[in-house]
Amino acid sequence: VRRISALHSDDVIGVAVLEAELSDIPDAANGEYAAGGRDETLGDAVDRHIDTYFNAHGEDLPPAGLYERVLHEIERPLIARTLAATRGNQLKAAGLLGLNRNTLRKKIRELDIDVVRGGQ
Repeated sequence: VRRISALHSDDVIGVAVLEAELSDIPDAANGEYAAGGRDETLGDAVDRHIDTYFNAHGEDLPPAGLYERVLHEIERPLIARTLAATRGNQLKAAGLLGLNRNTLRKKIRELDIDVVRGGQ
């Protein structure tokens, strides 16, 4: 729901958009994506998702702000997963991401990411 609301700024999200989004949910039984395989690259997944997104709007163009919505969609899970991998160590996470520590802290606040120190 969060992803759909971030990518679709329309007041009403139609059935076609929901069906297109739900078709990309990972299949829990085999760990694969419904529309792609296990060996799918991030670029392939993004390409597929953006194609689906544009197709869901038919002849119309998506609402303005697509670039920021897509970046936000990728940035939050990337930072959250990196923090989890570094057990909340922001200095290590910043290094792994190639970000300045202060930039990472700013993004954590902006994206409202919970940081658990020493956890998994």
